[in-house]
Amino acid sequence: MGIVHKLKPEIIKFILENKQKDPSLSCRTLTQLVFDKFQIKVSKSSANAIFKENNLSMPIGRRQKNKKRKFNMPVLPVIEEETRAVTLVTQTKEVEPVISPEEKRIKEAEEWAMKLHKEDKDKAEERLKIEKQIAKNEDTNKKAEEAELRFLMEEAAKVNAQKDAKKAEEDVKKAEEEKSAQEAKLRAEQERLAKLADEETKKAEEEKAAQEAALKAEKEKWAKLAEVELKTKQQGVEKEATGEKVDFIDVEKLTPSQVYSGVILLKAVDSLIGGSREINEVICKELGSVPDDSLNLTEALIFRSLFGKDNMNMFWSLIGSQYSQEKLDNYYEQINQIQNIKLATTKIISDVFTEARGVGIHFSDGSTINLDAQLHSSWSGQNIPYDFSSSIYELKNNLNKYFFQGQPLVLFSAPGYDMPSKDFFNLLSNISSTVKGPDTLTLFGNKLEEIESISLSSENKYTLVFGLWPWQFTSSRKVKRIGDFDLKHIEKINQDLYLAEIEIDLLRASLNQKITFKGCAVKTSPTEKIRLVILNSEEQSMSLDKLAEAYLSRWPNFEEAFHDFSRKIELFSYVSNTQKFFSKDNFGAEKIEPTSELEKIFANYIKILDAYLRWHFLPSGYTEKDFSYTSECFYKLPVKLADSQGRVSVNIQVDKEYQLIKDLEYLLRRLNERQIDLIDGERLYLKTFSNSE
Repeated sequence: MGIVHKLKPEIIKFILENKQKDPSLSCRTLTQLVFDKFQIKVSKSSANAIFKENNLSMPIGRRQKNKKRKFNMPVLPVIEEETRAVTLVTQTKEVEPVISPEEKRIKEAEEWAMKLHKEDKDKAEERLKIEKQIAKNEDTNKKAEEAELRFLMEEAAKVNAQKDAKKAEEDVKKAEEEKSAQEAKLRAEQERLAKLADEETKKAEEEKAAQEAALKAEKEKWAKLAEVELKTKQQGVEKEATGEKVDFIDVEKLTPSQVYSGVILLKAVDSLIGGSREINEVICKELGSVPDDSLNLTEALIFRSLFGKDNMNMFWSLIGSQYSQEKLDNYYEQINQIQNIKLATTKIISDVFTEARGVGIHFSDGSTINLDAQLHSSWSGQNIPYDFSSSIYELKNNLNKYFFQGQPLVLFSAPGYDMPSKDFFNLLSNISSTVKGPDTLTLFGNKLEEIESISLSSENKYTLVFGLWPWQFTSSRKVKRIGDFDLKHIEKINQDLYLAEIEIDLLRASLNQKITFKGCAVKTSPTEKIRLVILNSEEQSMSLDKLAEAYLSRWPNFEEAFHDFSRKIELFSYVSNTQKFFSKDNFGAEKIEPTSELEKIFANYIKILDAYLRWHFLPSGYTEKDFSYTSECFYKLPVKLADSQGRVSVNIQVDKEYQLIKDLEYLLRRLNERQIDLIDGERLYLKTFSNSE
């Protein structure tokens, strides 16, 4: 009987059950069944050994033929001719013993029986001979099977030994490679730290030189400003002496040196936070009857702490109106006496800096897609970088435009590099669907807590516009058509670009889905390669200039913005376990009692606005600075304002000696991406220019 090697009990059980169910199954068939079920190769000899051990073997040799039945010869009838023949022979020959027919039949039957007995004996001897031969062959087969098993075991042992040796060799090689990689990484880290130290030293020296240069320039500016202020005061005294009304002054008469960048930058941040508007709503509610320009007056009081009572000309240029000191003082005295205004203002300042980290869009089919609060892209789950948070006020304003006012939802970029993510593909499939469209928006905070839920009408139809980079989804997209490039002027960003119609299929092989989009390809010159593709989820395509305007007015610096976007994602991947989000309590803001004077409450609000600007809009490193530092670096630069077709251009003037031009331009680009609207609905756009231009 064969020896069964390395067969698990469940395999043996499987073989026996199948053999018992169907005894006609051969060894070859059962080995194939075992392989199909367990993915294990079993030899025929092993299967045969299991059969023998359990008395399930089929009979060996040729099938035995059925024996012929024994029967007696029939008794033949006695006829007269035979009797006469016998009598005739008896008469003509010598007399022989007479055998009766009955005796003859008996004799023939005996001879027939002996013949059958001999044949049976011969067959038995032949069968015995065959059985002996079968037994001999079986013994030979058994020995052959055992030899085969021994050979297979030896071969398996050799293969295992070779594998073990190869694995040991690979482990040694891998350990050496890991050691080399670690050494290389250590060397690179040491070089990086050394380079970083050099850069820090150099940067510190540059900052020191820049501060000295800025201080020198600032002294000159303040000297000029003092001269202008003195002249303005003298003019005011003269007007008061003649009884002339001074509640309103034409802003165009102000000189550029009277308008500085600090009020522009902090007013832009205030517009995103919504603090002034909410404070003014409280004042209006408490006063009952308020002037039409109450918001201008409220903002003037808030930002007066930045300039002082006698130096408000910088603020007047931004709002387009100027009020006398007397009118501001009377308005302040009126609201400062109401305790409820102080209490409500203190609470508003505490609440408006609460941020949303993202928004979940719930669809009618039960799926949910998460977007970051600044609407860069979609994300799998809620693992969104903290740098992409925004104020709840700003996020709700944007959602109102996209989900209630009919404007297209504009995302900066499709997520991923090799292929569209499953979540983003669901967003593309569902956003414009009348059956599976969005039904609920859920805002969640920096700690992933739910802040607010907003219901959407099933009758509304929504459109998505997003950017696709030329190197994205190369194996999952197919360009069906691309037209000729024509020069177009994009009014909202005041830029000329070359645009061409494009039609693209996006594929998701794992979902067996394909979506066709129409949009525009963007170039800055006719000879260069395509820089960006802007796609629209709506089946009916928008005109090229309208589509480009919708996207580029939201993301005007798309290439630089992508590098900043990628850098923040990479940084978050290293510090995702650290909850590093903005909190007004971490930036040295004073703890103001609700009973304090409103001037003190407003001054504290300005400091928190500065901290928010340093956190979200300046490069890393400025979070460790303070208000006085950013004021010296960025808040005292002269500006020029220009209005054109619903857009206020703020041109911040810098000279050749200004050392922080890169950081300033970074600040302005990040602010421009947030689509800041002023009181009258005009869009704010910021840029720098040199005094040599």
